[in-house]
Amino acid sequence: MMLLMAGVFTPATIMGQDGQNPVRYSSIAQQLSTVNVNGDANAGVLPSVAVQNGFGSFLDNPASMALINKSYFNTSFISNYDEQSSSYLGNSSSFDNNRSQFGNIGLIYSVPTNQGSLVVGGGYTLNTQINRTNVLSGYNETSTITDVFKNESSDYNNIAFEAYAIDYANDEQTTLESIFRIGFTPATFPGIQQQAEIKQRGSVGEYSIFMATELQKNLFLGASLGVTYGNFSYNRFFLERDTRDAYDGDFIDTDSEGNGGTDIADISLEDEFNSEIVGTNVRAGLLYKLFPNVNIGASVLLPTKFVITEDYYSEIITNLDDGRTPFGDSYSGEFSYSIRQPGQLSLGLALEDLNGFTLSSSIELIDYRSTSINLTRDNNLEFRAVANLREQEAVFDSVVNADYNLVTNLKAGFKYQSKTGFELRGGFGFLPGKSSSYTADKYILSGGLGIPLSRELYLDITSQYTRWNDRSVLYEYFDSQSGQERFESIDETISRLNFMVGFKYRF
Repeated sequence: MMLLMAGVFTPATIMGQDGQNPVRYSSIAQQLSTVNVNGDANAGVLPSVAVQNGFGSFLDNPASMALINKSYFNTSFISNYDEQSSSYLGNSSSFDNNRSQFGNIGLIYSVPTNQGSLVVGGGYTLNTQINRTNVLSGYNETSTITDVFKNESSDYNNIAFEAYAIDYANDEQTTLESIFRIGFTPATFPGIQQQAEIKQRGSVGEYSIFMATELQKNLFLGASLGVTYGNFSYNRFFLERDTRDAYDGDFIDTDSEGNGGTDIADISLEDEFNSEIVGTNVRAGLLYKLFPNVNIGASVLLPTKFVITEDYYSEIITNLDDGRTPFGDSYSGEFSYSIRQPGQLSLGLALEDLNGFTLSSSIELIDYRSTSINLTRDNNLEFRAVANLREQEAVFDSVVNADYNLVTNLKAGFKYQSKTGFELRGGFGFLPGKSSSYTADKYILSGGLGIPLSRELYLDITSQYTRWNDRSVLYEYFDSQSGQERFESIDETISRLNFMVGFKYRF
């Protein structure tokens, strides 16, 4: 089985979001299917459920595209700066990282009509960005990551035994224990120095086509069809070192005669997996002009299926005090499964062009509890494997129902347009944390400019700042002394600054 399988049932490792463990399928599912950016520099500030704000407006409501009266080509680039402050075992650390990539490219064509409007278009838009790095260090006097390995259902179990990270704790060889706990009672566990670096990178975007029309006077309808494609990579290096020489002994046989000779210097765990995400989505919406300057809108994103294919690799290496050849083992493979993303209902109200000012607001309703998973896509699986995977799907459903919520995202913004076409934009968003086990609400502040460079060429500049607190479960393990599942976690404060530049060429 694979690393992510361990995350559902066995004590898994790695950093998560919303207070969760990211190698659980529940966390991966929510992370990969959550829209957190609009790659269009024009549409990235104001909600577009009841008014249009450029090419990316179809993500909020495809009906808003019918308000566009000129054809144009659009493209944008995005650069983000992420800063993370972490606290683990009383030690604080911080890390920052930059990443730049393509935001969107698209074409909008306003079809000439005798009355009303008809707008068609298509292109690519980035809508999910993952860019996290965590560095941690501390002396742990309570647990060790090798506590994870001794669980027989853990994917690490076999390679940990071969790497001498776990061993039999009794002469009958019936019980496995962490190599750092053998010979000590739980109350006298001497602890271990821990260091880790975890990197998560990913981007998901969609190739879409859309159409919007004024069906009758002041009533606009629209729909879009998209093909989602993206990738996600996870790399983690976790090191435990006997810096205090607490395990000074000769219990490891080095001469094949049973005379002993050395002990453990350090144990490292390296994990790497790369995922490819493919899916399709359908949106539909309507927009109605109640009055010349008052619009209301509604749109729905239907539940979306993502197919995820993963390549994974894990390796454990145990170095010895006397410098002899280390013990080590690894496993690798690939796995494919699918996730059903929850649908989304968006409602919006806009006051449009009041002496050059436009005010727009929206609410988004998303029930993350309706996320589901299919682990049995592979037709070549044996029946026993299928039965086991279906049990894991049931556990996934129970985890999602217990840990996630129905959320209401709130967004609002304003735009001022001068007679020369210059635009000043500002926006605010509040996104409640989707986990019920930990509060990780996000606050978003946005600002931007629209600058006409000529009659045909238009420049958009947007900045967006997001900040939230989080807790990440580093690993979970079974505490044999209390008979309870326990976990180690770190507290985080995360800040992200997005900077986008876009160009429109009208024709």
